[in-house]
Amino acid sequence: MPLPISTPRSPRKGFANVVEFTTYLVHAQDIPKFMQFRTREFPSLFASGAHPPNPLLVIDRLVREEFLIEVSAVAAL
Repeated sequence: MPLPISTPRSPRKGFANVVEFTTYLVHAQDIPKFMQFRTREFPSLFASGAHPPNPLLVIDRLVREEFLIEVSAVAAL
């Protein structure tokens, strides 16, 4: 289910406004699981079939050791 993106100037925007994701993974072995998630979820998030670019980076660690993934989204509002 898409999560609404709200700001004071543009209430109730959604994933259609996302123009780029950047994903950071701590473990390269999680890439297949991440790709399975994208394959399963992106069609419902982006009904048109077109989805934004999503650079994927494997990094040494995030700010807390237990964090394994971070996703940054840029939206045009």
